[in-house]
Amino acid sequence: MVFTINRILASNHYVVKEDGFIKRRLDSPFHLREPDNLLKFLNQMHCSDQAEEGFKKMQRRRNRLDDHILITAQLMQQIIEKSKCARIYVKLKGAGDYLRTTGASLKRLRFPEKMENDEKNGEPVCKNYIDITTADYVYNKLRSFTSEVVQSMKIEREENLLQQEFGLKDAESVTETMRNIAVKGLLNNPQSWKFHMLGSYYWRLVGNVKNALECARLSVLLAPEESRDIPLLSLGTILVRAKMWDDAEIILNAAVNNGSEHCENYVALATLFALKHNFKRAREYFKIVEKLNSVMYSSTYTMRQYIDCLEPLDNEASKLFGYVKYMMREIKDVNKLHQDVIAYQNKIIQQQVPLASRYSNNDAHLKTNLLSRYQYCSTRQASDTQASTVFCDFYSDLQMQLESKQFDAELLEWQVNHYKNRLFERMPKEYKSQLEFLYNSAKPMLPIRKNT
Repeated sequence: MVFTINRILASNHYVVKEDGFIKRRLDSPFHLREPDNLLKFLNQMHCSDQAEEGFKKMQRRRNRLDDHILITAQLMQQIIEKSKCARIYVKLKGAGDYLRTTGASLKRLRFPEKMENDEKNGEPVCKNYIDITTADYVYNKLRSFTSEVVQSMKIEREENLLQQEFGLKDAESVTETMRNIAVKGLLNNPQSWKFHMLGSYYWRLVGNVKNALECARLSVLLAPEESRDIPLLSLGTILVRAKMWDDAEIILNAAVNNGSEHCENYVALATLFALKHNFKRAREYFKIVEKLNSVMYSSTYTMRQYIDCLEPLDNEASKLFGYVKYMMREIKDVNKLHQDVIAYQNKIIQQQVPLASRYSNNDAHLKTNLLSRYQYCSTRQASDTQASTVFCDFYSDLQMQLESKQFDAELLEWQVNHYKNRLFERMPKEYKSQLEFLYNSAKPMLPIRKNT
């Protein structure tokens, strides 16, 4: 009798149903263990309101995430479609044509100079012909010229480009001729910047980056101001080919400033900006080339096609990564709300009579409802005997919703990251370093559905 009365007193919240009957409310936060404790009653009201409000916020954010994921999936398909051109241009074998030794630069050297001594079997190792210290070199503070970087630096042989243009024998002939003239010139005129420059060209042809840099730096040091852009151009393009792009930009800018009337300087700098995916700056310099020399501008068609392909691709990829970062931030907020709601729910449960004990044996319909629910159990120790007891209860409606997969942060993160990872998988491998840069620099961006 006492046990039954206690259960009735604990059920202090009732609702009027549509059929007119007054019934106890299932999952009510007011099934208090101490129903006469006003402070705990008010605290339950507060916790209940906070839990419900937090859950509503979770649902709203979760619904928005579904919309955002759909938008991201659509954008992903657009990017994959646009990436078809990237497979053609991303390797851009023709880029070397814009960064090779140019005939225009060779003509400006104005050979020959007075040469009496001859040495047919030598090599144009420029530092062997002139007594100069490393401290006298220009751009000493650039990372590209530290010994450890130079030792690991590599460039493709420009003789390979000559072979494609003239054939194997003619390419070898050009290389041999340039070596002979450079060696003879350095032997007779070790202070002449021209022969150091020619030595740099030779080492570029055979792919020896260390000697090519050495000769170009000496040529910059020795060249008169009106001709200094020639060795600067060679020095900068060597660094571009070695993918030391930041230092190359400094040097090629100097080449443009020293030789503002010569197209090849602008072409090299525009090409560098294109390879760095700074397409706006690349277009600016190609426009200058067009004004200075329409013939040379026409020869840059492939590089401009490269820009037309990759610029929209970069923009769309950046947008996708912005969406991903925004959604990852939203997922963290959903997870935080999830933890807050669980915390309020636990406070509610701690003050409640266990759900399974709120109904009499005669309430068959509600008892069936309870038995269809999941259970949760915990092991507790009695305070007096320290004996372990297994205590089980049923999940409430709110608890069941909190346990559902739709609020699983790890699952949501996997779903969002799926689009980022898929983009990396579908893009050409040469483009993946750019994707990494775009992802790292992307800012969270709210996905906006376009009106249809």
